[in-house]
Amino acid sequence: MLRTASSTSRPTQPTAATELSIAGTLKRGNFSLQLNDALPLNGITALFGRSGCGKTSLLRAIAGLDRHQQAEIHFGKTPWQRDKLFVPVHQRRIGMVFQESSLLPHLSVKQNLLYGFKRLAKNTVIQLPPQQVIALLELTPLLQQAPGQLSGGQRQRVALGRALLSQPQLLLLDEPLASLDQQSRTEILPFLQRIARHTGIPMLLVSHQLDEVVKLADQLVLLQDGKIHSQGPLQQQLLLPELAASGAMSLLYADSTGSKQHLLQLSIGQQHLQLPAPLPATGATQSAYRLRIQARDVALSLQPLADSSVSNQLHVCITGFNSAPHPAETLVQLTLEDQPLQALLTKQSVERLGLQVGQLVYAQVKAVALD
Repeated sequence: MLRTASSTSRPTQPTAATELSIAGTLKRGNFSLQLNDALPLNGITALFGRSGCGKTSLLRAIAGLDRHQQAEIHFGKTPWQRDKLFVPVHQRRIGMVFQESSLLPHLSVKQNLLYGFKRLAKNTVIQLPPQQVIALLELTPLLQQAPGQLSGGQRQRVALGRALLSQPQLLLLDEPLASLDQQSRTEILPFLQRIARHTGIPMLLVSHQLDEVVKLADQLVLLQDGKIHSQGPLQQQLLLPELAASGAMSLLYADSTGSKQHLLQLSIGQQHLQLPAPLPATGATQSAYRLRIQARDVALSLQPLADSSVSNQLHVCITGFNSAPHPAETLVQLTLEDQPLQALLTKQSVERLGLQVGQLVYAQVKAVALD
C-alpha cells in the first residue's frame, strides 16, 4: 500500500533548542517510567507504544501539568524542572492539543482563537499573527460560527489555531485524531503537515496508531516496559520487530517526475514507479513525496515479470530476515537505492525461491495499492 504526503520543504522558523532532555522517574499510580533520554526538537516526533506504556504521562510531565519530584526536564539549556525549580505550564510557551478540542461553547470561533492571544505577555514576540494562522488552517469561513456548529475535524483545526496563537516554542499533541471519524482524520492530516512545514515549531505527537504516525512523523520514539526502548528516524524505526504486530510497513522518499494518464511518475534514485494521482486534482504539483508501503503489498521475484499487470518492479537487495507475528511468515529486509524496504512473505516462498542475504531480486508493488 502506498500513500502520498506533503512535500518536505524546509521550515521557515526553526526552533533555537535542538533537544528536550528528561532524566529521572515519572510515577502515576502504580506505573513508573524510568528516563534518561533526549528527544529531538525538529519536525514531528511521535511517542508510540501500546496503551498504558507512559506516552501521555511523559507528555503531561513535559507540559508541566504533572510535577514529579524525582525528575529533571530541560528544554535545550533552559531548565523546566530541576531540584526545587518548577516552571509552571503557562511559562513554558507550550501549545497543547488533546483528543477533545475543549473550545469555549459560548464564544465564536474567532473569539476562541483570540482568547489566549489577547492574554499574551507584553514582551512576547509575535511570530504567528492571527491572520497568518487563520489562513494557514483555512478558518476564515468558520470565524463567526459557534463550536457547536462545527464538525469534529473543524473543532480540532480551531484548537490547533488557538495553540499556535499562544506563540509556542513546542507543540504537544495528545492523540489529536483519536476522537475523529475517518473522513475528519483524512481532512485534518494535511493541516498538521502544513503546520510542521510552514512554522518550524517542533511537535511531540502521542499516538498508538502506526498508520497515523507514518503519515506525519519524522522521528519515532518507542516506549515499552516502562522506558524508552528505541528512538530514531522514522524510516529506520519502522524496521523494529516490535512494530511488526502493528502492521509491518516501510517509508520511502521519492521525487516527482510528472504525471501521465492520471498516474504520478516518481523516481527513487535511478529507479521509477507510478501510482494513481490524488483526487480531486488541484493542479498543485509537489516535488517530493513520502510513500508508505505495507510489507504485505510487496512481492518478490528472481526475474522481472514480463506478463504481469504489476507496473512497479524495483531492483532491490536482500539485507536480512526478521520474524513475523504469524509463524508461517517472515519479514524480508531489503534496500532500494539505499532506502529500507520490507516484504512480508511466507517461509515456504522464501525457501522455494532460495532467498539469501546479499541476493538481488525484484520487488513488485501494485500501483493501485494506494488508498
